Order: sequence, then C-alpha cells, then structure tokens
Amino acid sequence: MGPALGSSGPGFSSQLMASVLPLPLAALLILGPARMGPLRHSPGPGGQRLLLPSMLLALLLLVAPSPGHATRVVYKVPEEQPPNTLIGSLAADYGFPDVGHLYKLEVGAPYLRVDGKTGDIFTTETSIDREGLRECQNQLPGDPCILEFEVSITDLVQNGSPRLLEGQIEVQDINDNTPNFASPVITLAIPENTNIGSLFPIPLASDRDAGPNGVASYELQAGPEAQELFGLQVAEDQEEKQPQLIVMGNLDRERWDSYDLTIKVQDGGSPPRASSALLRVTVLDTNDNAPKFERPSYEAELSENSPIGHSVIQLPHRRVTFSATSQAQELQDPSQHSYYDSGLEESETPSSKSSSGPRLGPLALPEDHYERTTPDGSIGEMEHPENEPAGRSRP
Repeated sequence: MGPALGSSGPGFSSQLMASVLPLPLAALLILGPARMGPLRHSPGPGGQRLLLPSMLLALLLLVAPSPGHATRVVYKVPEEQPPNTLIGSLAADYGFPDVGHLYKLEVGAPYLRVDGKTGDIFTTETSIDREGLRECQNQLPGDPCILEFEVSITDLVQNGSPRLLEGQIEVQDINDNTPNFASPVITLAIPENTNIGSLFPIPLASDRDAGPNGVASYELQAGPEAQELFGLQVAEDQEEKQPQLIVMGNLDRERWDSYDLTIKVQDGGSPPRASSALLRVTVLDTNDNAPKFERPSYEAELSENSPIGHSVIQLPHRRVTFSATSQAQELQDPSQHSYYDSGLEESETPSSKSSSGPRLGPLALPEDHYERTTPDGSIGEMEHPENEPAGRSRP
C-alpha cells in the first residue's frame, strides 16, 4: 500500500478513493482532512517531500482494502458501442496501481476485455445490445440495465493474493429500434348502427427501446370519405399508450362497406423513428332495410294451355320458382299465395336440383329478386324485367 500512496502526490483525492471504499469508512476518509492541519513539507536528502499528517496516514492504513477484499465500481456506457471503445481505466479512474500489477477479467466476457497491465476496460467484437442482454429482459419500466463484471488484481512485486474488484456497467439506451405494429394490416369490424362517440381499441405498437426512446405518439390519417367519420383517441397510463378509434359520424354499409385508413406510430428519440400500418375498417351489416320490389307491379301474358312449370320471365343470377295448382284447380282463397324458392342458380335447371324439394313460405329477397304468384295460373321461373321485356311469353 506504501508505493500506491506515495505515487498519489499532491493530486491525491480523498473523494476519488471514497468511491471504491465501503460507505462508513469512506465517510471517515472524507471528513478526516477537514479536522486536520495542512500538509507539511519536510527537508530530506532529496529535497522537499510531501508528508501526510500522521492521523490521516493511520486512517488510510486502517481502511485500505486487504487482499481478497471486494470493491465495487460503476460505469455508464451507451449501448451498441464499436469494438475497442474505452469504457474506463481502473487505475486512472479509481486510483488503483498502474504498474507492477496484473489485471484479469473474471466475469464480463464476451462483452468486455481488460488490459492486463493498465486495467483499462474495453468493448469487444460482441456488441453490448441493451435489448439483447439477458439481465435486462424482464426488468420493470424505468429500471436501469446493469451488466455485472469482476476483475482480479494481483500484486506481482509482493506476489500477494489477488484482490477482487466487483463492478457494474449501466447500459444506457439509444434510439436504435423503430416502433412497429404486429401486422402491416389491422382490421376492425364495426356495426353500421354504432353510436357516435363509440371507441374501438387498436392493437398496440411495440418498441424494443425504453423510456424516452419508446412509443411516444400515434397519428391517424384518413381520406376524404372517412375523415369526418373516424378520429383517434389515445388513452395513456404510466406503462403504455392505448390508441382507440372513435366513431364521429353515422355509418351506412349500403353506402360504403369499408374504409382504408393509415395508423402511424412514432417514438420519442432524437431524431424520432416512425412506422405505419393499414387500418381497414369493415362496416358490418345490420337489418336496417326492408326488402322491396324495383317496380310497383309486373305484367305477363300467358297462354291458357301453358303447361305447369312453363318459364315466363327469368331472374338474373338466381331463379325463384313458385308453386301452383293444376290449371283446372281453382284456389279457394286467391289471397293465399303458395310459393317457394327453388334455390337454383342461373346455370341450373329444376331437374338438376330437385332432391331437397321446395322451401315453402313467403320470401324476403333483396331488391334485385322478387316473387309472384297467381291464383289460377301455373307460373314457373321469372326473370328480371330489365333483362327480358315483361309480357312476353316464352315457348
């Protein structure tokens, strides 16, 4: 310990030594010089020498780390530094010997290396990625990311036992990750009768960076057909920001069945990083429209000897077949219409689809389909009048 003290000279700092000593002893070391007189110069064969007051010297000897005594140091380093970046020097920063000693890294590989002679700590080819460190995977928001290391110091002159130095590197976050949504396309299904002011949560974006470099804001971009119908509201708490789509107008699926919006997320870094996703709003149909005919009435001419099942008018895309009694049979009550939906598509014929039988009962069809019965005639399939003129019988 003698050579170490002598080498400190007039620039020796009790506060620097305090950073590596246990707190109670370090406090004594800092307060001690304030109660003692100034340093004295003593003549000698070599001229003036700086002498420490006897009380301070005794105190230093009392608190000096003994062989095997553990000491802790702390460095703060931004993540993703290039190889061979100097993190710190144990000799220069903490007053450890810089000659006649061997420094050896015991814990901290593969992220760190130590110069065996000077105690300088460097980064290696293995980058220190804050988001990739196992020690920082499950930490709470706001907690520092700590990389532990240990260095042994051996006095080669006295051939003493190694002294263990325990240290920590606080890995500081940099803005090296872009916030992203889990999918490039986000779909929300909203009923058309949704009340104005209703909120629908949008899946969160994630950012591997933390703190100020994490997710900071969301922005909604809409075209002219949607900008008056939808808005964005962000609910914030201590841990996350939840984007929500707010309905600001009345939706009508028959007028517009889907809207494509853009949701953008940005972090708080400098410069900020941002990304976006397609937000597709699908308007769900509700039973808010009654079925109707396109015309108030339809007429057709039919020969009296037309066979049962004779085709009069054909509907596009789908055929509707109506049941009727034989020509000789008369309905007792003409107001009671009996008909069924054959379920036949345009390319099918009654003979190709007859196993399931008729579906009896009144039909409620979209406006491009309709039904018709007659009390005394035999009517088979009917076609939309715009495709074939009404009133024309088909052979």
